[in-house]
Amino acid sequence: MVMKDFIKAFPDHIEDAIKMAESIRLKTTLSDINNIVISGQGGSAIGGVIVKNLLRNSLNVPIIINKNYTIPSFVNENTLFIASSYSGNTEETLSALQQAESRRSHVFLITSGGELLDIAQNKSYNHIVIPKGGAPRAMLCYSVVQLLFLLNMLQGNSTQVLTQDLLNIKKHLVFYQNDIIKEAINIVDKISNKMPFIYACDEFEGVALRFKQQLNENSKRHACYNLIPEMNHNEIVPWVKKNMCVIPIFINGISLDKNRKRVDININQILKSVDEVVDVTLANNNYLIQYFHFIHLLDWVSLFLAEKGGVDPDDITLIDVLKEQLNNT
Repeated sequence: MVMKDFIKAFPDHIEDAIKMAESIRLKTTLSDINNIVISGQGGSAIGGVIVKNLLRNSLNVPIIINKNYTIPSFVNENTLFIASSYSGNTEETLSALQQAESRRSHVFLITSGGELLDIAQNKSYNHIVIPKGGAPRAMLCYSVVQLLFLLNMLQGNSTQVLTQDLLNIKKHLVFYQNDIIKEAINIVDKISNKMPFIYACDEFEGVALRFKQQLNENSKRHACYNLIPEMNHNEIVPWVKKNMCVIPIFINGISLDKNRKRVDININQILKSVDEVVDVTLANNNYLIQYFHFIHLLDWVSLFLAEKGGVDPDDITLIDVLKEQLNNT
């Protein structure tokens, strides 16, 4: 399968991931945990950022996303340490896991194989094995759904409501697939010759970061993102200058009324300096459906932008070169 096939299969991945998540076993309970650290890189880390967004109002312990060889000093025996590496061989994640083990943290592993799976089996760690065959970014649904089920179980909640919510998301994406593709093509026409500046309210940080990463890897394009209200305290200022080489993209989903008002003001002010602003919205007011709809839509944008630019969305040569050079030092 190539990237286009994986993006098209995104809704089906949701249901497949639900079936896999039913096999999750967890020895730890919430009473044992003071904090949660999700450690990973790139396509194996973005799932953690997304789940941190989605559970911000329901989980009573903090989630930290760790993207380094080292771990925070607070990690201890009351930490649930989740190591996520699609290949199972990500050196930063393996290093972080080793440190978490030395601090006697509760460990859960998400991988498709490699050294991480060997560790899980040899040490009888709770873990889930996700399917091989795609790039980490192409298997996003598997890591997100596993994390949602895992943290739902940690709280002692039934998985029935979560399962139905996810199936409703799949139903929505399948029903609106053609409309989503048409909108993606329309967005590509607006942004193809300009550098994207992606803005979202804090509740949609995972969508903004995912879109940036998909533009980087699939489209081979530079992009940057910032959050509202934070960007109103710094990044809003340069928009006083006219700039026809950039395109602001607002991921305009459910948020606090104050932040929604900020989005409207930002768009009106920035339109004084650019030809156009892309305002990504969805009439459906269900937060989960909006979240996954935006991810799926913007994944298609990254693919069509790659096709329009004549680049291979599957190619990540520079990442492979970097890894090879690191291994040779």
